Amino acid sequence: MHLNRQNAKGTENEIVNLYPTILHFTGYYGQAPTCTEYNYALAWASLSGGALRLVYLALGWCAGVLLANSGLHLPLLWLGAAVMFALFAWRVRQIETVALLLFALGGLRMAVTPVTSDLAAYNDLGGMTINGIVVGEPDRRDDRVQLRLAADTVTRAGSTTPTDGLVLVDAPPLTVVRYGDHVAATGSLRTPGASDRFSYADYLARSGVYSLMQNTSVEVTERGGDSIIGALIDLKAQAKTLIDQALPEPQAGLLEGILLGNERGIAPDVSDAFAATGAAHVIAISGFNMAILSGVIVGALRRLRVSPTHAALISIAVITVYTLFVGANPAVVRAALMSGLIVVGRALRRQTYLPASLAFAALVLSALNPLVLWDVSFQLSFFATLGLALFADPFTAVFDRVLDRLFTPTIKRWVGALLTEPLIVTLAVLVFTLPLTMLYFGQVSPVILLVNLLVVPVQPALLLIGGAATLIAFVLPPLAQLLYWFDLIPLSWTIDTVRLFARLPVYEVFIAANAVAGFFAITIGAAMLKAAQPNWSLRLSQRVQARLVISAALIAGLGLVVLIGALWISRPDGLLHIWLIDEGDSNAVLIETPRGAQILVDGGRYPSRLLTALGDHMPFTDRTIEALILTQPDEIQYNALPTVLDRYAVGVVLDHGQPNLSAPFVALHTRLAEMTELHVSAGYTLDSNDGVQIRVINPDHVPTLGESLDDNALVLRLTYGDVSFLLTSELSSDGQKALLKRGELVAASVLQMPEHGTALDRDFLAAVQPQVAIIGAEHPDLDVLDQIGDVPLYRTDQGGTIHLSTDGRSLWVVQDSRVSR
Repeated sequence: MHLNRQNAKGTENEIVNLYPTILHFTGYYGQAPTCTEYNYALAWASLSGGALRLVYLALGWCAGVLLANSGLHLPLLWLGAAVMFALFAWRVRQIETVALLLFALGGLRMAVTPVTSDLAAYNDLGGMTINGIVVGEPDRRDDRVQLRLAADTVTRAGSTTPTDGLVLVDAPPLTVVRYGDHVAATGSLRTPGASDRFSYADYLARSGVYSLMQNTSVEVTERGGDSIIGALIDLKAQAKTLIDQALPEPQAGLLEGILLGNERGIAPDVSDAFAATGAAHVIAISGFNMAILSGVIVGALRRLRVSPTHAALISIAVITVYTLFVGANPAVVRAALMSGLIVVGRALRRQTYLPASLAFAALVLSALNPLVLWDVSFQLSFFATLGLALFADPFTAVFDRVLDRLFTPTIKRWVGALLTEPLIVTLAVLVFTLPLTMLYFGQVSPVILLVNLLVVPVQPALLLIGGAATLIAFVLPPLAQLLYWFDLIPLSWTIDTVRLFARLPVYEVFIAANAVAGFFAITIGAAMLKAAQPNWSLRLSQRVQARLVISAALIAGLGLVVLIGALWISRPDGLLHIWLIDEGDSNAVLIETPRGAQILVDGGRYPSRLLTALGDHMPFTDRTIEALILTQPDEIQYNALPTVLDRYAVGVVLDHGQPNLSAPFVALHTRLAEMTELHVSAGYTLDSNDGVQIRVINPDHVPTLGESLDDNALVLRLTYGDVSFLLTSELSSDGQKALLKRGELVAASVLQMPEHGTALDRDFLAAVQPQVAIIGAEHPDLDVLDQIGDVPLYRTDQGGTIHLSTDGRSLWVVQDSRVSR
């Protein structure tokens, strides 16, 4: 079609007059257009049909994916529909016809998505060996290492067959494997299971895994070559080590979760507290982290006078590398895409239209893997951002009106500056995430809003200080250590706040999936508001920059005051403290003498729980354990100790010298041999200079390799003033009888139930005559527990870690906010 000159001029004027509308539909709005931006807007509008049109297309695509997954898994049907709608869209060039085409293409993409693998045909057929390549970052947990293995061959009954598919392998905890290594995994292949509340099979299927191999022997057959992903994983491991060495737990685990995307170091009780209070989003890497990262990068490049275009390219490159660095799960990739679009918008001096950016992210991610739409972390991240986009403005307006009625203009400014952003952000996010949380987890905390108001404002400082400290730690560790200590303040505030409110009851709720779906459909369909952000933080930033030196000095001074106060609070209080740490059916006891010396008895099987207990009860500047006592060479008693030795120096090691040829114990013993190690037996005493005595009463000799571990467990009798404690570890019934036969003094104020409450000799109990009994166990024997009668009993399986303290005359027992004296 050709236009004459007059018509062309009129059309051009019309487009210029409609330029703000074009910008709105393309996702940008703001300043007057330059010539380049004008041409860009026209090109983008002609190619995409506008940002809101992109939302319609994404909705069409997702509807097709959902329908195909509901039962219409028929590729030919969807292919035919796609061809028909493509012809229809060619003739009738309307957004509705294009949306129908995307609907058919979404269904086709879902229909051709694999629902199993060749390797899954060998599930539940017994033992076999799988040869393959490690294609993901090894996931190190307390009791195992999980490897994502791309299988090449499977060997079963002497026959080797080529195969294809991913398998999740549980390897022993000491397995040394890197990304890209070729390995041979031997074990039983099985199908992932499901329960009434959670389908592990569906969860793994979303990442293409349809087979599990547990209790596996893994042998590295060939080391992998150098790769960018492998180098990033190694760098991430180094960063984790630096954080571990600088911070105690649980602060180190929280910073690693927020900064590195590694949540495995967070102890279960801490993680449960975040989940129970609705603050679990703080741990996960999200658009919040990405926004801070991109903002810092762009700000630094602007100060260096880098052009906006180059700054945007550099920022996008850094965001991409960081996304790969932290694991590139769906929620992180969505956040990266959103942050990249925001960076581009800033380079063009325009703000991004968040619903369109979300639509783009959903299209890209679901095109790569349509099952991402069922990923819970992606859903929570997606709808949290959507809530901000749709409800930040109206909630802010309502809040402003409330402040106008309640306060004078001066007070209103102060209250608004303090509460508007955390309150509005939290409310906007909860609009969509709270129904999802109730649907998936069946519970809701009554303090969810208050907790978020208290912890969200400190997260930028937490992330920036922790990130800067980690970068500096690679080149200047002393300066980094100081920054890490400053980061302890927001880290500890976050953890202590969450723990405090987690003690309140969590309400069980039932909510139907169709009710949630209806709520989302009505709310999203009715909400057509623009996203906005409060600008008080920008004004505050300008004021801080205008008085940079004074502000920095004030902040640093306040930080020093808080750190000094923390050191003052953590100083020794003149009491003997003993913590029986919740390690399930394994032993871990931490002792702190009245003047602050720490003694650790065993360590249990769960490193994260032990490290969290040490971080909770030792000063953050104290990285030394004066004495480590190993009661027996049983892996369940010392599995957590190698991790402790990575972070803490040990003064002296006491054990009874019984050998063990298992690989984990040989590895541990090799490390202990580098320290001062003493083999002790009955009669040996360890006296502190503040009145505490630890006496060994079992065994009476150095056990040999073939002797019973439990009969010869190291038994300690600890005394301070008139109060005594009998720490029995895994002492068997025969061992208890042998103690009585030898005439050892076993009477004690506090008895640690031997063998986790599964073995107790009646004569032994009568000789001890305890006033209090404590037990660390998961499944104690009820008949054994009945033997103690009316003696007060504290169990870790019912209330977590048990804390005993004494001044030598009185005894206090604290557990789960209950105190006894």
